[in-house]
Amino acid sequence: MIKEGNFMMFLSNFPEKYVGKSFEIDCVDVEIHGFDDHQPPIFKGPGVIRGDQAGRFSYKIYNQTPVNKEIFNYLKAVRESKDPKKVNLRLFAKAYDGIEWAGGWSIPNFDDFSSQPYILLHGEIDSLSTRVKKLHGDQTKDSTELVFADNIQLPLSGTVKIHHLHNEEVIRTSWKGDHQNINFEGIPMIFQKSFNETRLHVIAEHGEKFTPPFIENWITEALIFVTARVIQPRMVIRHFSDDALVFIRATPKDTRSQIPSVLSLVSNDTEAFWSLFTAYLSKCKVEQRFELLDITRGFYELCLASKGTLQGFLTSLSVYIEFCIDQIFSSEKSTDEHKEKVQKLIEFVGTWECDDGIRSRAKSILAMLNKPAISGRLNILIRQSVISPAHKKSWNETRHFLAHGNIIDYSREEEFGQYRNYLISMMYRLILRIIGYKGQALDYDGEKFIIAPYQWSDET
Repeated sequence: MIKEGNFMMFLSNFPEKYVGKSFEIDCVDVEIHGFDDHQPPIFKGPGVIRGDQAGRFSYKIYNQTPVNKEIFNYLKAVRESKDPKKVNLRLFAKAYDGIEWAGGWSIPNFDDFSSQPYILLHGEIDSLSTRVKKLHGDQTKDSTELVFADNIQLPLSGTVKIHHLHNEEVIRTSWKGDHQNINFEGIPMIFQKSFNETRLHVIAEHGEKFTPPFIENWITEALIFVTARVIQPRMVIRHFSDDALVFIRATPKDTRSQIPSVLSLVSNDTEAFWSLFTAYLSKCKVEQRFELLDITRGFYELCLASKGTLQGFLTSLSVYIEFCIDQIFSSEKSTDEHKEKVQKLIEFVGTWECDDGIRSRAKSILAMLNKPAISGRLNILIRQSVISPAHKKSWNETRHFLAHGNIIDYSREEEFGQYRNYLISMMYRLILRIIGYKGQALDYDGEKFIIAPYQWSDET
């Protein structure tokens, strides 16, 4: 809860006010600081901060500081320097409702001031944050809350009963899924849709090796994978005992992709969906990384590439599949004896003196022998039931065709469209193997996508 003017505003009102809608924050005072925010502000004055349903935030500041030497030097640095320490500025604002916001880094734009003593600043920032003091009535603590503005379709087993009234008479009763409680390794989590279904709230309690700021990234990563969408939370609230940190962040305006989600054909299979979600979340927890996992970063890029051309998507997909294969065999290392033999071969070729350019290229190619042939790895994955021979054939045909600089023409779009479907299925199978998941998963039978049992073994 926070004091806002002469009345009290619960912390739970922040999502209603700032998420899933356009908003405007009128500020009685805005300070723009340089790289060292302990120094006096370079610019200062009233202003306004605006945000839409998604995207970045814009600001406008009516600077009240007359143009002086420091301002003139800064304007000169913007034109001449690319050093972030010299040109990046940070925004601090006090709103009329009493909330104090800290903004992200920005390089503002300036209106022409040649004949005026003051400057009008405007620009964009990626984030806003504030610390909220809690009062006794707010019982949420030691947890992190993510608020998504998208209407994310998730299988929710918890239902709410709705009475439809005519005057005061109940004429119809219906139910809809609006929440899901899950237990992740002993840690309670709840997924809750807002009443108007414009927001999804995810609240996770903190636990051992499951703490902020990591968990807000891990939960987002798992949701990106299970939904095949480039989603990001619009708001994150880190609830502590006596206060909370509130972040509003820039989000993509279009989160859709052309990749079917791994369980898209079984939207009502609640158990399978949440089993897959927790498997991916567990992988994030084991890795204990703040930045995205490599498999998540690659999958995110694929979601973006899927909205482009077939050629570009297949290029990205085939490369990402090779990366996933390397991840599965990451513990496999060439023996010292093998490396020694390869090195002797490289040294032998190095004695060839006919052409320096050819010799250098040959040595580079031979160095690749230190890495096991991917064909052998694919055969192992087939024996382990991770992939099928059809997956291997589709990957070989696609990878080799594109690697030699060929362009997919209209006459082969249907053929490569089928390769695309096989490779999407192959990609999912490899990722599921990396995170250790067994169960229902998306597959391709040569004609259509299906959901099939996915069981693999470690036998070689």
